[in-house]
Amino acid sequence: MKNSIQLSLAAVVMLCTAGCGEQGVGGGAYQATSVVVLPPDLGGGSGDTEVAAAAPDSSGSASASSGPGGFSGRVVLTGNVPALAPLIAKGADVKDANVCSAEEVPDERLVLGSDNGVANVFISIVKAPKGSPDPVVSDEAVIFDQKNCRFLPHCLTVPVGQTVKVLSADDAAHNTHTNPNRNTAVSTLVAANDREGKLELVYKSAEREPFRVTCDFHGWMVAWHFPVDHPYVAITDADGNFEIPDLPSGDHVFMVWHEAAKGKYINRKLKVSIKPGETTTQEIEYAASQLDL
Repeated sequence: MKNSIQLSLAAVVMLCTAGCGEQGVGGGAYQATSVVVLPPDLGGGSGDTEVAAAAPDSSGSASASSGPGGFSGRVVLTGNVPALAPLIAKGADVKDANVCSAEEVPDERLVLGSDNGVANVFISIVKAPKGSPDPVVSDEAVIFDQKNCRFLPHCLTVPVGQTVKVLSADDAAHNTHTNPNRNTAVSTLVAANDREGKLELVYKSAEREPFRVTCDFHGWMVAWHFPVDHPYVAITDADGNFEIPDLPSGDHVFMVWHEAAKGKYINRKLKVSIKPGETTTQEIEYAASQLDL
């Protein structure tokens, strides 16, 4: 990145929503999150930040020197909405039932909010324009927790090089098993009631799409991690809302990814035009016929 890009150090802003985490479980450094938005001082295009101009590339992305804009909106499920039964019923006879069925474990493959807004949808630029800033890695670790045999948060996106501490609030051992494509896989025991985070994850390469994180001891436990090397990414909140600020003006291509969609993609190549000083708003329809549950 060019030396002219000025970035102030700041922590990643992570907004907690229902179905993707519970605040207070992890203690001081805990950040339960389903929406990750990198504000201007972490890698946008406002203030003293300069983004170099570039011609459109084969992905359809382009940067421009006329100032940044934004992209926001909502992902909404249309058609007949299926009702998902809990993965684990309260009081069920399962392994480590004292913690794993102390509470109902919901099926988080499809979490709907008001007016069928879809939570946990990843929206990311397919290819960041040339000259785009790196997201700043925070000195404070991001917390990936476990409670009642659920991963918290269910969906997480982090900058490449960011430390992720794996905690557990359960009185039972877990095994954190990552399944990346470009990074080295990890399969490590997490001791019961580990509130220090002895296991640390640091992803060294950006991934093209989110990958599955599982627990080998409790097969229903699934989360999704998405390491990125740019700031142009978000995850929808409990009501399906998202916002990606400080995009270079021009035409861009975004992927819209959800674990319950056929082939995992609601849209692989969503084309969006960004105007300087404006926020482009779009409702993204997600047909129930696209679901693979």
